[in-house]
Amino acid sequence: MDGVTEQVRALHAQGVAANAAGQPARAARAFRRGLALLDGRRDRDPLAARLLLGLALSETEIGGIAQGLPYLEEAQRIAAVGADPSVRAVVHGQHGLVMLRAGRLDAAVRELTAAVALLDHVPPADRCRMLLNRGTAFLLRGELAVASKDLRRCGDLAAANGLTGIEVKAWHNAGYVDFLAGNLVAALQAMGTAARIDPDVHPGIRLLDQARVLVEVGLIREANETLAEAGASFARQRLSQDLAEVDLARAECSLLDGDLVAARRYAMRARTRFARLGHDPWRRTAELLILQADVARGRIGPPLEQRGRRLATELAAEGLAAQSRAAMLVTAEALLGRGQVPEARVTIESVGPVRTTDPVATRLHTRYLHARLAQVAGDLAATIRAVRAGLADLADHQARFGSIDLRTASAVHGRRLAELGVLVAIEHGRADAVFAASERGRAASSRLPTVRPPADEHTAELLGQLRQVVENTRSGSGDPVELRRRRNDLERRITARSWEVPGIGSMTRPASLSAVRAALTATSSTLVTYSQAGDQLHAIVVGSRGTAVRRLGRPDEAIEALRRVRADLDGLAQPHLPGGLRGAAAASLAAGLTGLDELLLAPLRLPDSRLVIVPTGALGAVPWGMLPSVRGVPVTVAPSATAWLDALREPPAPGGSTVAPTVALAGPGLVRADHETAAVADAYAGVRSLTGAAATRTALRSALAQAGLVHVAAHGRHQTENPLFSSIRLADGPLFAYELDRAAPHVILSACELGLATTRPGDEALGLTSVLLQLGSCCVVAGVARVHDDVAAEVMTRYHRELAAGRDSAEALATALPERLDHPAPFACFGAQWRQPDRATLGVATTPEVARSGPTAERPPSLRASGRSGPRRAGRTSR
Repeated sequence: MDGVTEQVRALHAQGVAANAAGQPARAARAFRRGLALLDGRRDRDPLAARLLLGLALSETEIGGIAQGLPYLEEAQRIAAVGADPSVRAVVHGQHGLVMLRAGRLDAAVRELTAAVALLDHVPPADRCRMLLNRGTAFLLRGELAVASKDLRRCGDLAAANGLTGIEVKAWHNAGYVDFLAGNLVAALQAMGTAARIDPDVHPGIRLLDQARVLVEVGLIREANETLAEAGASFARQRLSQDLAEVDLARAECSLLDGDLVAARRYAMRARTRFARLGHDPWRRTAELLILQADVARGRIGPPLEQRGRRLATELAAEGLAAQSRAAMLVTAEALLGRGQVPEARVTIESVGPVRTTDPVATRLHTRYLHARLAQVAGDLAATIRAVRAGLADLADHQARFGSIDLRTASAVHGRRLAELGVLVAIEHGRADAVFAASERGRAASSRLPTVRPPADEHTAELLGQLRQVVENTRSGSGDPVELRRRRNDLERRITARSWEVPGIGSMTRPASLSAVRAALTATSSTLVTYSQAGDQLHAIVVGSRGTAVRRLGRPDEAIEALRRVRADLDGLAQPHLPGGLRGAAAASLAAGLTGLDELLLAPLRLPDSRLVIVPTGALGAVPWGMLPSVRGVPVTVAPSATAWLDALREPPAPGGSTVAPTVALAGPGLVRADHETAAVADAYAGVRSLTGAAATRTALRSALAQAGLVHVAAHGRHQTENPLFSSIRLADGPLFAYELDRAAPHVILSACELGLATTRPGDEALGLTSVLLQLGSCCVVAGVARVHDDVAAEVMTRYHRELAAGRDSAEALATALPERLDHPAPFACFGAQWRQPDRATLGVATTPEVARSGPTAERPPSLRASGRSGPRRAGRTSR
């Protein structure tokens, strides 16, 4: 080998490595330097052909296919001169890759198949690249079985030859096959495994693909954060195609979140970038998102219909059938919005029936349009059937996840359908139908069996690091910005492990009105379920006098009144608030509570009986027991009537447990914490008190798993952005909601604000209290705002005295809450009323029906979330 050839080979290797790392500009420079060295024999040297192939890919990445094609054609001419099969194999392989990057899938498969036919003539690295790229091409065409075969063969071959980078891409792509097949948990598992092999292999693509899965499951905030990180990586490397794909995914994310202006802005930017690159299939997919945003914003004039039909035809011609169907669905929705019902019906029927292989959002969109058609026709029964079928699809979808995080997030896909069901029932004046519709769409995650999060050494290590970061933040040790960044990173990595846990696949059916009414009669209770339909808040009242629906006004009025009440409560919790300010804040609080009462309860003309409140959205943070019209009335707050009915069960005694039936635990930093534990010990026999160094995370988890009643007097924090990391501060650091796997029948959290929950777009609430309820607690007493330490200690002393005397939890709390508002105690009783087992007088036995729920069939690729995606290269091509 002469010196020039050696230099050229080294430059070729540098260029290949740079392309594989997503650095096309750097790769192009290396390839051009190599070609310059071969200037005299460029038209016939096989090595020149390899350099030109690499340059063709680099230029395609930088400026689009038109910029890369001339170099590809020159390489093909050189390969045609000789008969070296290895050169022909590489030319076919790189030609296929360029076509793949441009979204020309048929040409890509044709060229890559020709390359694979010559596989024996190339070294292992080239074999792996050809299999990887053909597998990706098959993936994009929806031929998932053959795609999986190529990708897994590539992964095994790469592992056997120490090609870690290609191995990571192969298994990551295999995860994407699972994603397109609808198996989201398996997709997250495979992608997580690939990342753990080597997280530095093409991190931008890894993040982009993970974000797409997160959008599908409804984790909008997490997806946006992941996309921002991916976009920054691509911007540094000047990867135009990848940046456009990030914009497309962010448009999809914004559309799901209801931010229609942002959705259109991102989609238009993606369309411009794809058009500049000459990638028409991607450009049309961006246009589909623009169309969806326009319809959602009410821009439904005749031009939109024309755009929709044209786009559907063009997408079908590209072989993107799922996107084409989505364009027709959007067109039909526009026609319905304009009152052109016959035309809308014909358009919807042209799409065909709901397919089990469709992604959940596409199925729900189709059901939604069928329900709208029935609504317009005045057919209540058909509307309810369509809504019920859609929400059953959503239940199947949620049942596939073991993670509470994913279960609650995925409810966003059914938001419009659930709201339509309530609205139609209200329009028809059927109170029983309103109740059934509300219950079907509410807190579905609470009807799923509990799945324990993964417990492994790696997760335990990450949790330890997170605890240290939290403690450093609390003590002011370190740079706040860096601590915040580190905390976000750790929380995301820990949560991602829980996403990989599959669900059991069964969900209990919503409770029937007759069963709920029987339990209400047995407990002398009245149920009030709040529901939002359109821009109106309604209350469904179920009691001994029947069921009624009351219109209450706009929900934003109640939310604004609650915001002011929360501010007053937090201010009054300050220990050194001057007397004048305290009096003014108390007066403001009284006025705010009266205003909330007038908005939410007074119009209902409720009987003088105990209440079960099922709130919606932010109303879960209302201090219900402090509202004037129900002061002293036992009030229970439940995620749904079904959840309340289930929680009424009489829990079994701890029998055989090594932990005392009642455990009281005092965390650090609370002056009156020991006083609280002493009060609990005075109220019951056989109480185990844990104070000082004994009040550890392990001790609390053990108590929650085995005791019947657990009282926790400790500092707590609800984390709004990532509620699974809401925490209780103990002697050895914070215990996070994420770490809990069991919960005692009755838990009292006298810490501040741990009754709060973050409400996700699908109206699912998530926080420490909701986690405890999903893990098996019948009742949790917790605060919905900050509480003064002395007030908490006094209220809890009275509470346990009443509970020990035989009252249930709702009665005991109503009696224990103070009358004065200058030192308020915003505690609430969540779940259901609970009574000491040996004093129980009521046990409402329920045998919940189990709905059919299980794995759904495979589905075609592309257009997930009602067609909001595009031709998928998965970035996983080898360059």
